[in-house]
Amino acid sequence: MLKELELLPVYDSEYYDLIRDLQVPLLSHAKDYLRGVGFFTSGWLRLAGQGMSVFVKRGGFARIVISPILDGADWEALKFGEAARFDAALLEILTRNIDDIARTLEHDTRNALAWMVADGTLEFRFALPRDRMSAGDYHDKVGIFSDSTGARVAIHGSLNDSIKASLNGEAFSVFKSWDPGQAPYVEMHQKRLEALWNNQNKQFRVCRIPDAIREKFIKLRISSKAPYSSPSALYGGASFPSCPVKLHDYQETAIKKWREADCRGVFEMATGTGKTITSLAAASSIYRENGRLALLILVPYLHLLQQWERNCQQFGFDPILCSGEHGRWQIAAKSAIQDFNIGVKNHLCILAVHKTAATDRFAAAIRRLPVSDTLLIGDEAHGLGAAHLRKAMTEKAGLRLGLSATPRRWFDDEGTDTLFSYFGLTCFEFTIDQAIGKFLTPYEYYPQLVNLTDAETDQYDELTQKIIAISTLAEHNPELRDRLQRLLLQRARIISSAQQKLPALLYLLSRMQEDCRQRDEEPAGILVYCAPGEHSKVLQSVAALGLRCHEFVHDVNLSDREKLLALFDTGNIQVLVAIKCLDEGIDVPSTRTAFILASSTNPREFVQRRGRILRRAPGKSLAVIYDFLVVPPANRLALKLGSDVGILQREMPRFVEFASSAMNQFSARAVIRDILDRLEMLNLLDEKPWDVYHTLKRWDWSAYE
Repeated sequence: MLKELELLPVYDSEYYDLIRDLQVPLLSHAKDYLRGVGFFTSGWLRLAGQGMSVFVKRGGFARIVISPILDGADWEALKFGEAARFDAALLEILTRNIDDIARTLEHDTRNALAWMVADGTLEFRFALPRDRMSAGDYHDKVGIFSDSTGARVAIHGSLNDSIKASLNGEAFSVFKSWDPGQAPYVEMHQKRLEALWNNQNKQFRVCRIPDAIREKFIKLRISSKAPYSSPSALYGGASFPSCPVKLHDYQETAIKKWREADCRGVFEMATGTGKTITSLAAASSIYRENGRLALLILVPYLHLLQQWERNCQQFGFDPILCSGEHGRWQIAAKSAIQDFNIGVKNHLCILAVHKTAATDRFAAAIRRLPVSDTLLIGDEAHGLGAAHLRKAMTEKAGLRLGLSATPRRWFDDEGTDTLFSYFGLTCFEFTIDQAIGKFLTPYEYYPQLVNLTDAETDQYDELTQKIIAISTLAEHNPELRDRLQRLLLQRARIISSAQQKLPALLYLLSRMQEDCRQRDEEPAGILVYCAPGEHSKVLQSVAALGLRCHEFVHDVNLSDREKLLALFDTGNIQVLVAIKCLDEGIDVPSTRTAFILASSTNPREFVQRRGRILRRAPGKSLAVIYDFLVVPPANRLALKLGSDVGILQREMPRFVEFASSAMNQFSARAVIRDILDRLEMLNLLDEKPWDVYHTLKRWDWSAYE
């Protein structure tokens, strides 16, 4: 009975699902339903199916007055149902398919609509302006629910009976006949709706379906289609997820290991070895096995949405793009999730940037994702461990797969622990040494040793003394900690912007030009990484050599980036000068020579850069990396100063990482061996970044460099 319901006076879609939380319970307890609504689609029946099925089984009777604006397929269903009222053969056809009204409402909604019209459970009438010259349409939105005891509930608000309306910002006011203060409102709404139904409204005349067929006043929103198509045909689900490529053995192994880990874990695979393809193949395997999948993919940057969109489409997914640059993604996501939950769609894909995925708006949009059927793929998953992005790791996904060449966060143990706690531990690893020669281009590594000028050395030493003076106290003093961070950043900039680096770069480029002239070729495929604030000076100096160059920095818009990369690929741009924009995600396979003028101590940065450089391309058999390392001048080596030791401690992990996988590993090591020997630091030749991680943590707060 309606009195059993605990009804609120107002239902707002910000806090409630107006169909599930209000209309479904009312239908489930009612015997009669009278509704006046501007727009109606059969999709509303699907969303209200749980309540409507109880209503039908109870022998309920629903009367609905609507404006004569319908989807073509819905109109065909109504006409078929009306014809079946007087044709036993047609009614038998419909009844044969209605063995379970609840299931039919969800999976064959228009068939259910036609059957309810034919069976007399549901009757539609159309409201048209009495003044035929009027351009107005019927837009009222009121409903009356009555039970066998005579109790009634009136609802009045802004919601149409359609899927789109269920996604808008809407509200209903609720009035109960057994509440003395609300009874007059119920009576008023009932009286005017009954008058409309009985064609006694002075503004609108009311017609039945046969009148509509005869007078042909129905306005179709889309072209008519037969109402008995399969749900996939009705809703555009013609493609199904599948893997369109033959995977390498290691990719098959990765998927197998992830499945064995209960579909949780991290693919720790070298940049350029196909993490994207492997993860989408894993998603396709879940769909193939379960027959349904909600796929949620999170990527760090806007430009990666386009790359991932193309990849998803190749695998049969049609992603909804979510970012600040894409409008109405919330409605699109909610609609897709609704269709997925009621079985109209058996797969969906939502593709979002990390920043958007960490917002409350995104959490609200995906809150009805079914946990057991949802897979979250985190691209460059290490980024999600940052404190401001952790909310993106939603609990709505029961299946989880992180992708990263470097999943451990540099100097952020809490972020690393959070990451692995969410995704699971590394379930498959594919190192760069395994990939080079088969899936990545072999490379040669040439360290270029430069010194600080006297002025830079003095400034570096002065900052070091200030850092030492406050480093211990800063651990427990937020104000000193901020000051310490600023000092460390200032000191790091001295290394990254050392004055000797640019002349050394120009010398190497000039020599490259001369070598190319002798072979009657043009230099091409050259990538230069420089320090923040230095790119304009580097660009101008490189251009002065006669090389066609362009900057690739954060304020270059997305479309221009693609054009620049295309020009770089063809050789029309010979040199790209970048800061950090080419660190993650952007494919630049045509790079043959890279000059690293500046790099942080974070291995994620320089490992990602190397991965960009080593991607394979037609005609590319070798890549060359020139790495500019700051080392103490010869006249200071004997002093074995702490600041000089500190500089090498920061530079050497990158050197070791790059040299260890290079074709010329031993000649590269020889370049710096003498300096390390004189400082009694030869042990650094064998210590990679994570080997020296804890040492660096202890050494005067170098985490901030």
